[in-house]
Amino acid sequence: MKFLPLLVFLPLVMTPAFAQNELTLPTEKGTLAVKLSYEDIIPDQQTRLKIDFINQQTEKVQEHIDYTVLVSKEGRAVFGPIPLTHTTLGSVSIPVGFAEEGVYQA
Repeated sequence: MKFLPLLVFLPLVMTPAFAQNELTLPTEKGTLAVKLSYEDIIPDQQTRLKIDFINQQTEKVQEHIDYTVLVSKEGRAVFGPIPLTHTTLGSVSIPVGFAEEGVYQA
């Protein structure tokens, strides 16, 4: 069983007219790529953040990953941080509520 502790830092920009619904960036050590995708963001409603951990060499979802998630705005946590969590599938879907428009980091 392979365990890779991760701390995911991906910018999540909320600009309704120009919103990106998918972003993929490498981890700090470049071992994995983290693909973050999300539904349309509507303030005061939950949005599902889908996170896929991609093996950079095989370009497939990497199974058995340990991760933690924190979503913040202006340095204040709006979700998490969740404790170190394990996914056997290599993909997770997390419901997050965004109270208002703005720039968030995950």
